[in-house]
Formats: sequence, structure tokens, C-alpha cells
Amino acid sequence: MTSIGSYHVKVQIQAGGDRFASLSPAREADMPADWSFDWLGLWQNTDFECQNIVKLVYLNQVWGLARYGLYPYPGLPRFLEIEQLEANPTSRGEMTDRPIIPIGKWLIWYSIKVGLQYCLVATNEPLIILVSLKSAVSYYRDVIMMEYLEPVTIAPGEDGYAFRFSSTAAAAFCQRHENEWGVPTFIDE
Repeated sequence: MTSIGSYHVKVQIQAGGDRFASLSPAREADMPADWSFDWLGLWQNTDFECQNIVKLVYLNQVWGLARYGLYPYPGLPRFLEIEQLEANPTSRGEMTDRPIIPIGKWLIWYSIKVGLQYCLVATNEPLIILVSLKSAVSYYRDVIMMEYLEPVTIAPGEDGYAFRFSSTAAAAFCQRHENEWGVPTFIDE
């Protein structure tokens, strides 16, 4: 399993300010049945030799999931692909309506940290890649500040939009995020 362990991370809840959530590798029992994406089906098709699913949990409820993979596999990993990322459906919408923030940023932070630990790349080589649906393009471009590459075909008739972070840009994202939300605390489980 390709992970960096578990962490306590600071989140903000709408009803009462700053709290702590956990960010850790997911288990099959964590896979929701009522989200937009078929996470249980994805779990069953995940190759845990080179892929993993990470979760963000607050008060025993999963608020976000991301699957990432290290490639090429087999072989020495050179990049990490964020293959699926989804926030709990009740947390979607406008920033002011979300009951807990940030979800996606912490999942991306975790994925980047895995990539930085396991991948051997030169300073400005691509480290993190992902393909977004049209509805999330502005999130990855304007909020996460990933480099937009080009449109790609996900499946016949389904357009996607490719993004990447160089290793330098990925490390800078983590630094910005930690400056805003604090450095996560490792949980020794």
C-alpha cells in the first residue's frame, strides 16, 4: 500500500469554527453507496500495490475521498495521478454553504506528499497529474492553481481536462496550504 500514514488536520466547520479531522488511508467499509461516484466498485478495481484511497473524516463521518496511483507500475515511480476525488455530497455548493472546509485541498495535500515521498523526479518535472471534468476545471485551475495542459478524452463522448503540478509547484502548494491551515500532526497508529 502506498501511503504516508495518518494525520490530524485542521478544518473549519460552519457551525463552530476550527476543529480537527483525520486524513488517512481508507478501508472498504468507508466506501459510500450514496455519493455520485461508485466508490465501492472503484475499491474492488483498485490495485493496492500502486494505488490507494485516502479519506478525510470528521466526527466519524467520511467527508472526502481521493484515489491516487503511482506510475509507471511496475517500476520506479516517476509521477502520481490523482484518479478520482469527491467530497461528501452534503458539502458541495457555494463556499459559504459548506458544513466543513477544506476537503479537496487536504486530499490533494496528502496525494502530493505521497508523490514527493515515493517518486523520483527532477525539480521541475511533472510530479502530479489529474484529469478533471468540465465542472471542476475552475477549482483545479483557480483554487488549487494547477497548470492546465489540454483537453483529453476520458471515454467516448466524455471530455476531460488535463492538469499537472511540477515537483516544485506541488511542494509550493503544500507550503501555501500548511501556512493557511497549519502543519498536520502525524498519528502513530
